[in-house]
Amino acid sequence: LKSNDLSRLAVVFAGKRPALFLRKKLSDVLGKSFYPPKMFNITEFVSYVNKKKVSLEGIADLESSYLLYKIAQDKCPEILKSREAFFEFLPWAQEILSFIEQLDLERIEDKALGSVQANAEIGYAVPQDINKMLENIVKLRREYHNVLLKNNKYSHGLQFERAMQIVKEVDFGEFDQILFCNFFYFNNSEEEIIKTLYAKGKASLIFQGDSRKWPVLEHIARNFNCKIEEEPEIKKPSFDLKLYSCVDLHTQAAAARDILKGIKNIEETVIVLPSADSLIPLISEISTLTKEFNVSLGYPVKRSSLFNLFEHIYKAQMSKKEGRYYARDYLKVLRHPIVKNLQISSDKSTTRIIIHKIEEILTGKYLAHISGCLFVDLQEIMNCDELYEIVKDALKDSGLRASKESLRVALLELHNAFFVNWENCNTFGAFADVLNKTLELITGKGQLGKYPLNINVAERLYELKDEMKRGSFKDEIFSVEEIFRVFDNKIGREVISFKGSPLKGLQILGPLEIRALNFENVIILDVNEGVFPKLKIYEPLIPREIKISLRLDSLELEEEIQRYQFMRIICAAKNVHLIYQENKEKEKSRFVEELIWDREKERSKIGVVAAVSNSFNFDISQKPKAIHKTPEVIKFLQNHTFSASSINTYLNNPLDFYYNYVLGLKEEDDLLDEPQAKQIGTFIHNLLEDNFKQFVNKKPDIDAAFLKRFFVDFDKRFEEVFYRSMKGDSFLLKVILQDRLTRFLDREKNNPDRQITKILCLEKKFQGEIDTGNHKLKFNYIVDRIDELADGSILVLDYKTGSIEQIPKNIPNLDNLELTRESIRDNIRSFQLPLYLYFIRQEFKGRTVNAGLYSLRTLDIKKLLSEKNVQYADNILSGYMRALNFIISEILNPKIDFIEDKSREF
Repeated sequence: LKSNDLSRLAVVFAGKRPALFLRKKLSDVLGKSFYPPKMFNITEFVSYVNKKKVSLEGIADLESSYLLYKIAQDKCPEILKSREAFFEFLPWAQEILSFIEQLDLERIEDKALGSVQANAEIGYAVPQDINKMLENIVKLRREYHNVLLKNNKYSHGLQFERAMQIVKEVDFGEFDQILFCNFFYFNNSEEEIIKTLYAKGKASLIFQGDSRKWPVLEHIARNFNCKIEEEPEIKKPSFDLKLYSCVDLHTQAAAARDILKGIKNIEETVIVLPSADSLIPLISEISTLTKEFNVSLGYPVKRSSLFNLFEHIYKAQMSKKEGRYYARDYLKVLRHPIVKNLQISSDKSTTRIIIHKIEEILTGKYLAHISGCLFVDLQEIMNCDELYEIVKDALKDSGLRASKESLRVALLELHNAFFVNWENCNTFGAFADVLNKTLELITGKGQLGKYPLNINVAERLYELKDEMKRGSFKDEIFSVEEIFRVFDNKIGREVISFKGSPLKGLQILGPLEIRALNFENVIILDVNEGVFPKLKIYEPLIPREIKISLRLDSLELEEEIQRYQFMRIICAAKNVHLIYQENKEKEKSRFVEELIWDREKERSKIGVVAAVSNSFNFDISQKPKAIHKTPEVIKFLQNHTFSASSINTYLNNPLDFYYNYVLGLKEEDDLLDEPQAKQIGTFIHNLLEDNFKQFVNKKPDIDAAFLKRFFVDFDKRFEEVFYRSMKGDSFLLKVILQDRLTRFLDREKNNPDRQITKILCLEKKFQGEIDTGNHKLKFNYIVDRIDELADGSILVLDYKTGSIEQIPKNIPNLDNLELTRESIRDNIRSFQLPLYLYFIRQEFKGRTVNAGLYSLRTLDIKKLLSEKNVQYADNILSGYMRALNFIISEILNPKIDFIEDKSREF
């Protein structure tokens, strides 16, 4: 150094992070307070150079994209064909601007683009619209530069060009020396700036690497007329190398955890993550080993829960019809963790309870006039008195109190913030205002402070809000969809960095963050082809042959840069651990293959570097789940009221019986789903009961007047039950139901098999007991219908709207039936009709009784007893009851567990 005053030294790195480590190292070496050197990254240094002469205003990404869009509209509208809207052109604008940036940084003159235009007129082997764009590339670039300079704004490339022009005239008297440290590649603009300072004796360059090994460094050495050599002889790196082959991402994280367990000096350790996908699994694994670690890598905004919330808001606006929100998308917004944890009233649990009760009403757990509505009106929800009563009851159970008005105010705030305010955002300025209000609500009344990732995302969203608010396009009218699409495109491409201290603890860095840093222990995950190196092989817009002709082919250069980053960090280490996935889709990186080949050449032996294979061991037990019956469970079962459904559930899977009837766990119906068989069955049962109850103890008279009343009632009920949730999709279901009910009524009126003297009862609930010898058990059963036929016999009917699969097999002699649950399940199948027969015969003693399933789809009646078997009803029924007693005794047997039966899963 030219003086001992470090403050008169400037140090320029490629990135920001090395400056922090340099300050720490200087502090450790000097052991006292000091004025540090002035630290820059290369972009900051270029800005510093420019400010010496003129204050330059940069241009935001969205502003530059819109500027290019307006230029295209004015100068070459043909390239906007099929992408007239801004959001449609935005991906093109981003690619074109990236290309112009490359041209500017590499100092490619317009005349060099002449051949590109000429060839485009002939036609490259690309789509015609891309040829059109290439024909106009010079015009677009020139006009873009003119508009920027006219408004005193500078793109990133123009800032470098301006610095290159004035650097000769700039006085750097405040610095004795400017160090450019650990660069590997200079673009032409950077190189010209640094060469100027180098020629003036103001700059010194420090490299890590040897030009004899790296063509890029050889190019720099030639241009600067100097040597870049580490030693007289090229040294071979000496580090301990270990490889780990893993089956998937989570196995990699577990492997990294096991490696860290054996490392004592965590402060000298770095974990490099080429893929952000590995971050969360890695942190989950290592957080128990060390509490101090710093994360610094680019993490996609689109992976954050905050971005996910705005995606839900966008979808809710796009699926809205006639001012009504699609219920599913409405609930997705409200159920989002960020929303339901907002403290918009005195207690934060109030918000969660309001949202949960809205969901329960819409899905049908609680019934109100909005239940089952597929599209919901926000005002109807606001006016739903049942909602407020249910919420107040739930709050009361939690020891809280709230008035209807306070709940209404809270719900209104939710609706405004996440739905209403977004409806009329027809300018980017208005959109920015709404985004700002929503972010203020989320950050002020939410839990974002507990999640650093979302804090960083919120900061980026605030920046984007400011960018939209300041943009020249802020007051232009766009559709709500177009603005949302631009927002989604813009923020979905963003990458944020974690903010932490690099000065202590374990370092978790991305490939760009490791530049110029050395560590004793290096662990790199995802060392897979396509991840590290990650190369952009296919250009979405600019054909690669054009870039090659302009000396802009970045593929080979990018591969060498990533290879350098990889080799530099591991060659400076003592212990290197490379972890990669190896499966049908992924293979180890070419970098790993190169290391293996070098080691094998050194030792003249294949297979000298063996990878440790890592995988999770799964103990897949074939033993079925079993629940032991405690004395409390036995006591419960002895007092339980059984039904045919509960017995049938036990037959098919004893574990389901335990879950459904002992624990009371049953899947709830969701009225927002497509109508299921159960809903359709309930609808038909209610319709038939209410219209046929006039014939109880009478002969049914299905005349024209009855038919008219019946179908008027059908239309009304269908409108209430199905139309509100299915809308236009309900047409087909209505036609099918009308047809089946018409044929059913015709059969009831005209079929000779349906000669009914009178209907004895409809949808009647009965109770009875069955004496098993050891216990008397209570049974409930509901009979859809009991008819007295012309021959004086009694027929018990159960309506079936679906298929009939529950008729017991025609067994010649039930006394020979093997008494096991499996045998009874496969032969008797269902105890519904046998129980009907058993109990109804007690109600009608001395009468001939039969039971059957009445299919409303096929109009067949499947009877339990055939005509020839009616006379043997006593013997047949005793056989059924013998089997039933066996099942009941098994249910009550404390030595027999509730065992899972998977035999009918497939």
